[in-house]
Amino acid sequence: MLQIDEYYEDCKWLNKYFLAEVTGETDRHLTEREIEVGMEPRWMPLGEIFQIFSTHQEYDGVDEMRRGMYYREYTALQEILLSQLPESIREKVSGKDFRIDDLGKSGSRIFLFDDCVLKCEKLLDASDTEADLFREDQDKTVEVMRWISGKLPVPEVLAYEKDEKYRYLLMSKIPGTVACDPYYMEHPKEMIPVLADALKLLWSIDISDCPRRADLDMLLQEAEYRVKNDLVDMSDTEPETFGEGGFKDAEELLSWLKENKPSYEPVLSHGDFCLPNVFIKDGKLSGLIDLGNTGTGDKWMDIALCYRSLKHNADGTWGSKVYPDIRPEVLFEELGIEPDWDKIHYYILLDELF
Repeated sequence: MLQIDEYYEDCKWLNKYFLAEVTGETDRHLTEREIEVGMEPRWMPLGEIFQIFSTHQEYDGVDEMRRGMYYREYTALQEILLSQLPESIREKVSGKDFRIDDLGKSGSRIFLFDDCVLKCEKLLDASDTEADLFREDQDKTVEVMRWISGKLPVPEVLAYEKDEKYRYLLMSKIPGTVACDPYYMEHPKEMIPVLADALKLLWSIDISDCPRRADLDMLLQEAEYRVKNDLVDMSDTEPETFGEGGFKDAEELLSWLKENKPSYEPVLSHGDFCLPNVFIKDGKLSGLIDLGNTGTGDKWMDIALCYRSLKHNADGTWGSKVYPDIRPEVLFEELGIEPDWDKIHYYILLDELF
């Protein structure tokens, strides 16, 4: 619990803050003063809330009441969030301003500082043997990042800690701009060759001593665990995957994937090769992020996810703007290969379970 006291000429305003998980909603009753100034209770993503209150300086000398309220909430959020971090991590980021990034679908909490990034990832909440296996695999991320360092432009591991619920990975910040930035979406002739270069660079790495397996058997094993434990988000899939003309449910899709495994072309696979995970600076690849699934895997998995990312970032599925000048098929021209649509389709279907 955090307490902030505000002192006025004739009163003291006491504010108490609690960090908790929402399990349901009850009736909320505003005070007369809250109603008078137009306040309304609303659930919002933490990153969005933090971003709103971080604008407190904009109201300096314009609206002192709003500035004071925003600054109070901003301070409270900073203190509460940082107080939850392990001491070794907190020492390295104390006093630094940050924002929270909600981009992506990993479910992790990302703190963006000026010179570093902190990823707080929730550990699997289970005690069975399978869950323990994937918990160990989560820990491989740091080992993989250190193994890749010097071979690929990836973040440097600055600190790593773990407690009962979360693991905390503090990394250096990659320079540049994400490949799905509006500039690159409007200039696909600059962006798509960089994506192809990044894939080729991954494939050029010697994987003989890679510390993590991310091959199809391992992925199917994890997919089965997710299906069995009802962890598949059925609302976040391609419209044709389930329902009429598609699969009945996740179990049926999993069975099909097991029965139709394609041939295996092992390379160093990023594991989530999509536009937000590729950074570009001065027209060249400046870095790859989100390496939680990186390891020895199939060449066509990264190709499939890159193709889908290009397609959906361009057609408005992911984002509100359509970019008609982007042709995802140009990726294959830049790679100098013919598309294997069966494998591309297979790995897009597999990703539906993650």
